[in-house]
Amino acid sequence: MKVWRDEDGEKFENSDVCFGREYKPDTDKVDVAKISIRGRFPEKGWGYLEESHEMAVIVRGEGYALKKDGEQFDLKSGDVIYIEPMTKWCWGGDMDMIVVCGPAFQPEKHKLEEV
Repeated sequence: MKVWRDEDGEKFENSDVCFGREYKPDTDKVDVAKISIRGRFPEKGWGYLEESHEMAVIVRGEGYALKKDGEQFDLKSGDVIYIEPMTKWCWGGDMDMIVVCGPAFQPEKHKLEEV
């Protein structure tokens, strides 16, 4: 068992509109991040994870997840969303969320597809 305090998380900034803190146990099976979205991320194009399943709980604000095929999921505080690996999509809005990835997030397996 392990406990992290907020400040123990590793800060990251994917862009001016996507930033937060990541918390990784000593395993590659799962990790969690506190992520803030303040606009559209990625700004242009689509992101996807090659292997990780991703689940997010919206804890403040509202926004959306938009799939490349045009399907949009409007999100507000309290909602939970699941995203399968290889799904091309983006976040948008003004929201904070808790995001769990399994297997654990690996930056080299997070891809961006330009428009």
